[in-house]
Amino acid sequence: MFSFRKNNLDKIKSFIRKSEEIQIDKSDKEKLIEMIRPTIGIRTKSSDDKNAKVGTTKIGGKPDLPKDFEWPKADGKPMLFCAQYNLAELSKFNKENRLPEKGFFYVFLSLDQDWKEFNGVNQPYKFIFSETEKIIRTEFPNDLEENQTFKTALVEYFEFYTLPDDENYKLFELEKKYNNHLYFLFYQPTEEFIAEELYQNTDNFHQILGYDRSIQSSVVFEFASKELGLYLANSSEHKKYWNEILELSKTFELLLQLDCNDSNTDLSKFGGSGTYYFGLSRADLENKKFTDIKMTFQTT
Repeated sequence: MFSFRKNNLDKIKSFIRKSEEIQIDKSDKEKLIEMIRPTIGIRTKSSDDKNAKVGTTKIGGKPDLPKDFEWPKADGKPMLFCAQYNLAELSKFNKENRLPEKGFFYVFLSLDQDWKEFNGVNQPYKFIFSETEKIIRTEFPNDLEENQTFKTALVEYFEFYTLPDDENYKLFELEKKYNNHLYFLFYQPTEEFIAEELYQNTDNFHQILGYDRSIQSSVVFEFASKELGLYLANSSEHKKYWNEILELSKTFELLLQLDCNDSNTDLSKFGGSGTYYFGLSRADLENKKFTDIKMTFQTT
């Protein structure tokens, strides 16, 4: 069906234009093609810290931190180290120059103290950007419980592409045009093609940049709700302020997804089948400012 020489972006475009499964107008196909975004995909492999060079991107294990780093705490207890991302390793996939060329992202999460789990509800977290490359493998704090560490998974980055979530505000007009059937007419077959034909060996929800691959509704609405203090508001309150939520959601971008359900990690022991989503304002992303990161958590 496709020339072997075509790259994956060309294959996605060709599928949308030619597939009989896509049952929307030609002009709308082109609109959706214009929305495709380069994304940094992540493959993982179970390993251990002995096989992980200091500074390599990984999930779990012991973190590689600056010498004077102060371990984050919540309620007087050390947070759990979840992942580190070496930005120098992914620079060739940073197609839109949205990330610094070097430095590290670190993710630390706390447990819900009542339920002893990850749930994203009023859950303290630290998303840290560090520019220093002078790092050392760091031991866990003495007061971190033994079961509050994660096994190591090494990471391989690759070129990936995403489309807006089927409930993203960018698709509202098309949803209305196709009587709320756009998911079946376009989104489902396209996502299946991307997953099954192009990236069949990558069955996870990890990624950096691009559009969110949400388990529920698009997470940009949750970022906006948190910013407005409406994240846990009841449905009537949410409805009352929907226009404010909608407008503010248009200013947010996804930065990173961390999939707890990845079988090459054991994040699932606290996160189950959920995924963490970290985002920031478009202005902060353009300025490479990572000091006001929003977090939300979705699960099945």
